[in-house]
Amino acid sequence: MLTNIQKSYILLSVSTLQTAANKFVPKCRKGYFRFWWDEKLHTLEDAAIDSNKIWKDAGKPRHDPIFLRRQSCKSQYRKQIREKEKAESETYTNDLHAALMLKNNTAFWQCWRSKFELQDKCSQVDGCVDPEIIADKFVQHFLQ
Repeated sequence: MLTNIQKSYILLSVSTLQTAANKFVPKCRKGYFRFWWDEKLHTLEDAAIDSNKIWKDAGKPRHDPIFLRRQSCKSQYRKQIREKEKAESETYTNDLHAALMLKNNTAFWQCWRSKFELQDKCSQVDGCVDPEIIADKFVQHFLQ
């Protein structure tokens, strides 16, 4: 059994590591690395942004060519994104393979898990759900 000092030391160590990770390890949202994003999408995005700015500068009209252009650009941009996202989930291309292989080992598996939604979190260890008991079991296992 661990003493209170040993438990405090372990909890402090874990807390310190978590704080350091939160402060210094960059985090990217799921889907940040979109290998399928291409020049056509950049062009459509720029056109949608520009037409939206023009529409706003014109006072946000609802029934004139400026509004129709804005809606058209926005629609084309969103449609192209949906098509690319659909293709991503339906097929795994050589581009995806190359994108994953160029990453380091940790980044590769993070990307893999984000693609396939394998986010199972451990909620119990040996039937225990109390974090302190789990920490004790963890320490005992690695002290041997």
